[in-house]
Amino acid sequence: MALCQSESRAWEKETGNTVTLIPLPSDWITILPLYRQVLSAPTAAADVLVIDGTWLGTLAPMLGTLEAQQDDHDLAPGPFLSIGRRVAVPWYRDVGLLFYRQDLLDRYHLPVPGTWDNLTREARLIQDAERTHGQHDMWGYVWQGRTAESLICNALEWFGPKGGTLVSENGIVELDNAPAHQALARAVGWLGAVSPPGVLSDDEEATRGAFQTGHAVFMRNWVYAWALANAPGSPVAGKVGVAPLPRVQTSDPALGVDGTVYLGMARNTAHRAEARAFIQYLTSASIERERAIAGAYIPARHALLDDPMVRAALPIIPLIRQALDHPVIRPIAATGVDYPQLAWRVENGFHDILRGQVTITEGLHTLSQTLLGMAQRGAWCQSLSRPNLCMEKTQ
Repeated sequence: MALCQSESRAWEKETGNTVTLIPLPSDWITILPLYRQVLSAPTAAADVLVIDGTWLGTLAPMLGTLEAQQDDHDLAPGPFLSIGRRVAVPWYRDVGLLFYRQDLLDRYHLPVPGTWDNLTREARLIQDAERTHGQHDMWGYVWQGRTAESLICNALEWFGPKGGTLVSENGIVELDNAPAHQALARAVGWLGAVSPPGVLSDDEEATRGAFQTGHAVFMRNWVYAWALANAPGSPVAGKVGVAPLPRVQTSDPALGVDGTVYLGMARNTAHRAEARAFIQYLTSASIERERAIAGAYIPARHALLDDPMVRAALPIIPLIRQALDHPVIRPIAATGVDYPQLAWRVENGFHDILRGQVTITEGLHTLSQTLLGMAQRGAWCQSLSRPNLCMEKTQ
């Protein structure tokens, strides 16, 4: 909010316009229903919206058109297009990452794990050794297992490139396969062994709390956890490393789920020109550079990843560049307005599998059949040769 205030004041001074900032609820889950109400009203209660990438498909019909810019090629991922309309622009990047206790890896002479199997082995070794030395609350690996979007992110990262992203870019359901089965079996094996059973109720903050208080060796989380783990007063400050998440096989590319946040304009705004200009200002290279330096936000402009000032403020960029260059894109574009319903079904289905309510084989088969039915009803893109059905894209 402090950055938004300073940027708004600068734009007001430059243009003579006035910006009113509306704080969002702290519970991110409540924002999408709120946005639907705001965007369905006869006149907009807000002109410019901060948009989570997972909301783009369902909000796109209610967003206004933003003209293409000459520097769009520098945005990664690209602007979100809906039926040929440019309706949202990436504001800052995020990606799923592996955080680890560098001091513990050094103590036991272990490398940063490059595969999930190596992570499992190292997590168990360090966890058991630390417990013998009195650290009875130590766990090997913490991650987000609650019934929420974050569980989908974790699962897609476990699946690897051969496990797919639930639905392919051209609308084909790709879930009931061997890599997905093996990945979920591995996660089930973590519970009670290297991950606390309570991880199935944990979100990002709960796992960060466990890791930052020194009770976990490895953690999956987003970039924000880096600054907090190393903040003054943090019990693990100076002891934390970060890397791309492990792979299924060493030959696989480093992957992390894309968590880009976008800016869009309400279709029913009474201030179209001003809203477009403000979005262009906020996503400009100069403002993104300032945000990276002042707030540790990863720029959405690719060229800034090599900017010396940005790299000085975010020294982790070279370490996570592989993950940024190969993000796992959730099937928001292919499923459009159906993505929230798909996500609800998938996160609940995965949670039932992890809790042992259903077998992995039964759970994946049931979920796959459910998604196939949704694909038929929602007329998701079935072939790249039928571009009239492909309504949204992010690349």
